[in-house]
Amino acid sequence: MVRIVTGSLVGIEAPAPEPESSTLICAEQPNRDKSQQLMQLVHVASVLLRQGEIVLAQQVLDQACALGPVPAQRHDELRCSVAGTTLAAANLTVPRLAAECRIATEPPRRDARICPVRVRALGGFEVMIDGITFSSGIKPQRRPLDLLKLLVLADAAPIGAGELADKMWPDSDGDTARNCLQVAVHRLRRLLGHEQAVLVHDRKLHLNRTLCAVDLWEFEAEVAQLVDMPLGGGDFAGRAARALGLYRGHLFSHEPDQAWMLAPRERLRRTWLDLVRQLGRDREMRGEWDAAYRLYQGAIELDPFAEEIYRRLMLCQHTMGQRNEALYTYRRCRKQLAAVLGVEPSAETERLYRVLSSAAS
Repeated sequence: MVRIVTGSLVGIEAPAPEPESSTLICAEQPNRDKSQQLMQLVHVASVLLRQGEIVLAQQVLDQACALGPVPAQRHDELRCSVAGTTLAAANLTVPRLAAECRIATEPPRRDARICPVRVRALGGFEVMIDGITFSSGIKPQRRPLDLLKLLVLADAAPIGAGELADKMWPDSDGDTARNCLQVAVHRLRRLLGHEQAVLVHDRKLHLNRTLCAVDLWEFEAEVAQLVDMPLGGGDFAGRAARALGLYRGHLFSHEPDQAWMLAPRERLRRTWLDLVRQLGRDREMRGEWDAAYRLYQGAIELDPFAEEIYRRLMLCQHTMGQRNEALYTYRRCRKQLAAVLGVEPSAETERLYRVLSSAAS
């Protein structure tokens, strides 16, 4: 079922790779409590390092550095805490985070709020036309709406009529599929109420960006802009948060699955997860642990199977002194994965749980 609702689409901008850091000592840290928290995280990292979990140890040390700098005299103590070896000897460097983003080839040419046709593709499938909302489950409209989804995924790039016909009518012969596509284009234009909303040229179709606004297009454009913005920069956190606000759920969620939407859905999910990780790291670097906690909690609500986010939330809770809550987060992850997917948490998650469990006892 398609719903068309009121509300404007928000514009934003988006991420840059995270700067590398190859040392544990970040700078001077006068706060004893933060220094103790840092030592606790270093202890967790040391255990993981001894177990050969270098990548996970890096993530823990990221959060340790995010607590803030420490006095120079703590340098030797901290290095000795990491299982008697230095980070340099273990060849540990903070990994550079890079969002897997598709660069938008054509930015929106009009303010999305004044486009007569507005489509929500993230977190459902909703359409608004000339400010008028409607809900339609009428069967004859299913094919035109599938065509609209495909054109949304194509963004501004024209897509060939043959490719569209093959995706929408894979079991039909060529002539039948092309005739069905012609009917679907006519019905979609009539449904949208704007003949020029769907443009056809040289047997290729695309949506007219001067008439159509799509939250998916805005999200990807903002992410592409954030790629050039340094992590921890003055505007990064606000812009990343606004970009994440556009991502209200996975692509065409609650819609009947079609084979052609699965790969784009997973690609967008990975982009969203990258942005959550980067904004979370930014929050931690600023010492905004409550904000990082809310970010991770919200991400898990949106995607209860994002196991990496459970781990980041566990480390965040551990750093905030919420050790029992961190163990509860693990149990929540385990229960969710078993109940819905029938799988156990990954070995990485299990090892982190054991380390945090021993630290809490």
